[in-house]
Amino acid sequence: MKYLRRFQVKTNQIIFKYKIYIRSSFIYLFSSFLSAAIGIAINPFMAKNLSPEEYAIIGYFQSFNLIILPILNFSLISYYLRNYYIIPNSRRQIVADTILIALLVYGFVALVVVCITFYFYCQWSKVSFPFFPCALLTFAPIYLQNIVTLYLVNCRLKREAGKYSKVIIFNAIFSAFFGILLVVIWKFGATGRLLATLFATAVTAVYCFKQIFGKFQFDFSVIKSAFRFAWPLSLSAILMYFLSGVDRAMLERLNDSYTLGFYNVGIQMAGFLVIFYTAITLTFEPDIYKAIAENKKRKLAKIIGGIITLNVLPNLVFIALAPLIIGLLTYNRYTEASGFAQILALKNITVSFYYAVIVIIVGYGFTKSELMIRLIGALLCIMMYKLLIGQFGFYGAAWGQVLSFIIMATIGMLFLFNKYNQKKLIIKKR
Repeated sequence: MKYLRRFQVKTNQIIFKYKIYIRSSFIYLFSSFLSAAIGIAINPFMAKNLSPEEYAIIGYFQSFNLIILPILNFSLISYYLRNYYIIPNSRRQIVADTILIALLVYGFVALVVVCITFYFYCQWSKVSFPFFPCALLTFAPIYLQNIVTLYLVNCRLKREAGKYSKVIIFNAIFSAFFGILLVVIWKFGATGRLLATLFATAVTAVYCFKQIFGKFQFDFSVIKSAFRFAWPLSLSAILMYFLSGVDRAMLERLNDSYTLGFYNVGIQMAGFLVIFYTAITLTFEPDIYKAIAENKKRKLAKIIGGIITLNVLPNLVFIALAPLIIGLLTYNRYTEASGFAQILALKNITVSFYYAVIVIIVGYGFTKSELMIRLIGALLCIMMYKLLIGQFGFYGAAWGQVLSFIIMATIGMLFLFNKYNQKKLIIKKR
């Protein structure tokens, strides 16, 4: 009885100590599960009304999001996240308003330039898929999503998990509603699916803007500091395309849109597993930056180890049950995508290792070094993709996604190990 009471007391102490984390994690996980469940629930209807060729179109244009997102937001949100605990309380709203105004004005100009540039790229590359309206409908939501993302980051930093959850869930509901309306009822195909995302994002963005915007106040010193911090991250983020997006551009040149459609379904199915990683990361990412700011390396290691472990388990279960799960979610129309999905679920695991390394590098302020790491990795990955796709086609591309993040994580860990040995792994105060 004596040992039992001690165990109960110890357990209660742990629960009390981590109550806020447990509660936040549950809310994040619940909202992620519910939004994913909504997407999963409508997926059979989407699969029934979308052909492999239409999935190929959607997946092809969405693969360029990895380039366009960092161009439109220039990693300004990362600056806000990284510096939140350093910014005095009295200035946080000023910084938030400045970042939001910059995202709206700069982002719109960047969106126009991106669309024009991509149009000429499609003409030059003789892309078989129609630029209009698919490309425009794919890129426009990215601009609006930056408003949503800034609000959600603010919610996480303030530990307002309930507000965060509300936005995530309602966005999923809007997306499902417009998806059913435009794809299932009105039969607009790939165009309808892309329009559904645009409409849902627009509604959510309007709400988030009203919630986060204080008043028209713009501090040029904030933007100057943000751009100085963020430009290496933005260039680095653009290079992410060559790790996990360039495969679609290379596969399009094989002129097999039917198989490309199944490949994109595999990506979509494996992507559902990202909810586990996202929910845990959303809970603990602020604490990662806080641990770095306080130079608590042991705490940092525990947080990252827990995130990775919790991410591995659901992906292993999915790999074992992929044919059954995909059959249920696609009216058995796309069970051939199971092989791709199983390989890409392994990518979900290697991604968590990679991002664990990157968040440490960025958190310690080595943004320029992170850029060089990704540049070296991108060059290696391009050569790898060419080799694997040339030899093994679509399956080579899937394995390329898995291996690309192993390559990047390895390079990053070597960099951190070197900095640790040189006793340079310390926080750089701004």
